[in-house]
Amino acid sequence: MSHTDLHAATEARVKARRQNPSTDQSKGTNQKGKGGEDKTAKVLRYPYAMLTNNTDYLKIQIAAYNPPQQNLGSTLGDIIDKTKAVDVPGTTKKINPLNETFSLTTGSETNDFKNKTTKSIKSTIYLPIPQQLSSNTSVSWGDSTLSPLDAFGVAATAGILDNGFKGVSDAIEALKYTPDLFGNENLRKAVVTALSGEIVGQVGGNVSGAQLISRATGQVFNPNLELLFEGVNLRTFPFSFELFPRNKKEGEEIMKIIRTLKTSMSARKKANKGQKGLFIGAPDVFQLTYMKGNNNHPFLNTFLPMALTSFNIVYTGSNTYSTFYDGTPTHMRMDLTFKELSPVYSEDYEGTIGVGY
Repeated sequence: MSHTDLHAATEARVKARRQNPSTDQSKGTNQKGKGGEDKTAKVLRYPYAMLTNNTDYLKIQIAAYNPPQQNLGSTLGDIIDKTKAVDVPGTTKKINPLNETFSLTTGSETNDFKNKTTKSIKSTIYLPIPQQLSSNTSVSWGDSTLSPLDAFGVAATAGILDNGFKGVSDAIEALKYTPDLFGNENLRKAVVTALSGEIVGQVGGNVSGAQLISRATGQVFNPNLELLFEGVNLRTFPFSFELFPRNKKEGEEIMKIIRTLKTSMSARKKANKGQKGLFIGAPDVFQLTYMKGNNNHPFLNTFLPMALTSFNIVYTGSNTYSTFYDGTPTHMRMDLTFKELSPVYSEDYEGTIGVGY
C-alpha cells in the first residue's frame, strides 16, 4: 500500500479501533510478567491505521549497541569496563547484553540474523514506504602500478629483511651479470643509473630514476598499470517521510516517534563507579526491514544493522507555520540517514529472498 493509500484510510476506521481496542495493533505493548518486566517492546506507528496482509511498510527495530568485543590486549582490557550480566529492574532475572541484541561483531559469519536473538528490542516503529527508494552497493578498486624499479626495490627490501643491508648489495651485484634482464647491456646500465638517481633523490637531490631513464633512452618504464581490489564500503540509506497527523492520537504518535528516534541515536553518559566522565556510551542501533503484511517484502532489499547518523525534522513541511489547536504541526517532513555497521559480503546473500542485500 502506498503512502497516499495509507493517508486515505477513513476516520470511521480510526473511530472503530477506538471503540474496539482488540483491533488496535499497538495495544498490549506494556504487558507485565510475574516479575513486572515488559514482555513486549514499545510499538509506535504512523499512519495510525490497521496493517493488513497487503500493506507495504518499513519496520524499524531499536536495540542496544553490542560492541565487537575484539581482544585489544590486557592493558586496554583492564581499563575498559567489560560488559557483564546485568539485573533486569523489578525482577530477579539477569541478562548478558552481548547475547541479547542483533548487533554485529566483525566478519560475514555474524550477519546471519536468523540465528540471532532479539530479546532486547526496545522499540519497534512502523512507517509507510517512502516515495523514493534506492540501494547503492559499492566496493573500492584503485589504479596500481609496479615498474621494474619498484620491483627491484621490493626485492632489495626483502633482501634487507633476510640478510641485512648485504641484500641490497647482492641485488645490485646481480645486475652486473644479467645483461639480458632489461634487453641489452646499455639498458642494464641505464637501470643501474636510475637506481643511483633514486638514491640521490632520497637524500634531497632534485632527480628521480625515471627522469634519468627518460634522459638516457627517451623511454619510460612500463608502469604495469592494473586495477586492484582495495576493500569494502559501508552502505548508507537516506529516507524521507511526509507526516500529516489527522487527529490528536496520530499527532501524539508522531511526537513519540520523533522523540524515540532522537533519543535512541544520541550517545549516553556513563557514570560507572570510578569512571565518571571517562567514557560515553554508544547510541542504540537499528534493524530496518521492508515488510508486506506479516512477512518480509518479497522483492526489496534487506539491511544489516545500522546506526542512525543523521536526523532532520522540518516542522513547517508546507513552508508555512500551521498547527492544530493543541500545537501539533499540521505537516512535518522527517529525513533520516542510516549507515550499516558492517559491510555486505557475497556469503551474506545465501538464504536471502528477492534482490538480497
